[in-house]
Amino acid sequence: MLAIVLSRRDFRESDQIISLYTLEKGKLDLLARGVKKITSKNSAHLEPFSVVDIDIAYGKELDHLTKVQPVEYFKHIRTNLQKSLAAQIVVSVTDKFVHVEEVDERVFVALQSWLEFLNDTSVISSFKLLLDGYMVVFLHCLGFTITEDQKMNRWVQALTILQSGEWEAVNELEYDPVIHQKIYHFFVYQTEKKVLDWAKLA
Repeated sequence: MLAIVLSRRDFRESDQIISLYTLEKGKLDLLARGVKKITSKNSAHLEPFSVVDIDIAYGKELDHLTKVQPVEYFKHIRTNLQKSLAAQIVVSVTDKFVHVEEVDERVFVALQSWLEFLNDTSVISSFKLLLDGYMVVFLHCLGFTITEDQKMNRWVQALTILQSGEWEAVNELEYDPVIHQKIYHFFVYQTEKKVLDWAKLA
């Protein structure tokens, strides 16, 4: 089963709970036994924003990871501090706002394509802008579509591109802090949860 690692948290002495977004089953929280041990073969493959192929054993309380095969580690993200931070922001937000076993193939496709673009593109015009693009697409997947403000022509044009999920086109836009604030405040209003302003983190 194809999955993107969102986060990992300690559970007991040598185990961890791994949160993943899968193509088939949406978000899953799975127990990885012994993953904190130095001898664990799976630990390196379960870093956040890795793409992996997994097998699962179903348990009474927690389902277990039984096999993890690396698919994409995104080397160029991990060796670049700004890219790594941007990727961590995106998987953290995705982890926070999707529910376990809530399936939406669009979330997986958006997240995977965004990470691939970030990894493969040598020149990012604005990490803040690229994050805005993901947040707009992610919000749409959650059922919240930002409406256009006809009084702001640049907003209408930018929003059309941001909503497309075409990351190359997004990367050609110019970052606009006014548009960012519209996106950020819409995100907070619709989700009704506290989220740090990603433009201040990127």
